Amino acid sequence: MINTVGKRIIKYILILSSVMFLFVSCKVAFVGGRKAENIRPPKLYRELLDNQFEYNNLNMRFSADFFIGDEKEEFSGMIRMKKDTAIWISLRSYNIEGARMLITKDSVKFINRLDKTYYSGGFLFLTHRFDMDLDYSMIQAIITNSFFFYPQTEDASKSISNFKSCYDSSLYCMSSISQRKYVKFYVDEKNPERWERKLEKEIGDTLGISSGESVVQSNDFVFQFVKVLPELFRINDMLLENYIQQQSLYVEYGKQFLVENQYFPHQINIELITPKFAPRLVINIESLTIDAESLSLPFKISKKYEKIEL
Repeated sequence: MINTVGKRIIKYILILSSVMFLFVSCKVAFVGGRKAENIRPPKLYRELLDNQFEYNNLNMRFSADFFIGDEKEEFSGMIRMKKDTAIWISLRSYNIEGARMLITKDSVKFINRLDKTYYSGGFLFLTHRFDMDLDYSMIQAIITNSFFFYPQTEDASKSISNFKSCYDSSLYCMSSISQRKYVKFYVDEKNPERWERKLEKEIGDTLGISSGESVVQSNDFVFQFVKVLPELFRINDMLLENYIQQQSLYVEYGKQFLVENQYFPHQINIELITPKFAPRLVINIESLTIDAESLSLPFKISKKYEKIEL
């Protein structure tokens, strides 16, 4: 039987894990890279596109550790993906399936077998839990170690032209704002009061509101930092931060391994920080199958389950 702590933590991980599981085959060899000359963001972006993971179907198995506060939960699961179509996720603890989820471009469905509840609707279900605008392409990109813009954009050329190069001694780095501006205004840990005054001024200058007024989410206050492995041109780590909402998502991919002539991370470490909680997820890859001939995505909601209302 699953204990009380296990039940409570699974309620967190059944949502968190749906956007964050990365997998790769075990019997492969690590390949590293070496940094050469600096690359400007538009060219780095093209290299990322040229070297992104190619597939039609993916079938993945994993084990993972989930941390929240002093509590730790171990679990396992499976992800099946049909590119640009559907992401199917099954989570298990103590060899018992606790949750199942099916994500398509316009819908999110999941069942929680622990408390016999279900949800069927749009992406607002995930947005409510992360306070982040999520869509199918973003989730798919995170799972496959691919680049995406956050916030989402309809004009990739214009968006990447606004990115700046940032410094790293061994990795290529680009960000949606300059590193100097980020440090100047938003990384002043020694004097938080001065940081808050700077932030209020920046909000006022950008949004045209005065101190004390309510502030809604604005793309001007969402940062994206991306570091890229040289030669392989795969993402090493990425930070998304909304400093008005005091939220950040950090995704770090483990060593890249060669799998059927392509590179894929061996492990992933994910840290989510919000005003409510700060979970961390560490995933270890057990197996990956690419382009299997058949890939089923079974999903059935029992009539005995209670619908979750947002």
